[in-house]
Amino acid sequence: MKQQQVQEHFARQADEYEQLMVKLVPHYLFQHQVIEDLLPQENLEYRVLDLGCGNGILSELVLRKLPRARVVGFDLTEKMLAAYRQKLAGFAERFTLQAGDFRVDPIGGDYDIILAGLTLHHLTWPEREAFYRRLFAALNNGGRFIARDIIIDEDREVRGYHAFLWKKFMRSQGEDPEFWYAKHLEKDHPMTLTNHFSWLKEAGFTKTACHWRLYNFAVTSAEKP
Repeated sequence: MKQQQVQEHFARQADEYEQLMVKLVPHYLFQHQVIEDLLPQENLEYRVLDLGCGNGILSELVLRKLPRARVVGFDLTEKMLAAYRQKLAGFAERFTLQAGDFRVDPIGGDYDIILAGLTLHHLTWPEREAFYRRLFAALNNGGRFIARDIIIDEDREVRGYHAFLWKKFMRSQGEDPEFWYAKHLEKDHPMTLTNHFSWLKEAGFTKTACHWRLYNFAVTSAEKP
């Protein structure tokens, strides 16, 4: 999907994003807990990038758990950033927002943590492999990259079964699974965990791990030595 199509797609979803994700992503709220548990335990002045921040769902986890952290929220659409600003108004002194397309626009640097929540699957495989090198360069030594993303299994039959279960879940939530699955095929480029970890290691990351996985979704992390 082209940049303009992606931008229009998410601008339309800004007002109902969280409610929609609960219906489209199995155990979406539980994944928040998994991600929160992966954040540091020390109360330090962490610099955090929330890539594809949407309305600030993951940023809120950081700002509440790490009272001295500062967050850069990066998203493609101004409407999403406006929703972020409204949702996290109580933390206004601790975040800055940046509109841009992370495929081509600078994402900054000197981060201790980079979060990417359901956003990197918009990259093609060659784009993602190259982008991991940019993420590595943007992190401080000892920094951590945490991703929640759509994945596909290495086995074709398992991929088909996971798609069936995903559609079944969406139907149980009152959503049209064929509509949303068609949208997925139109705009997403999900990777396998094998490729994901391989590209991370090629970029220089270590301690790659999968902390949670169900059907087409996974939460992973990697560290910069």
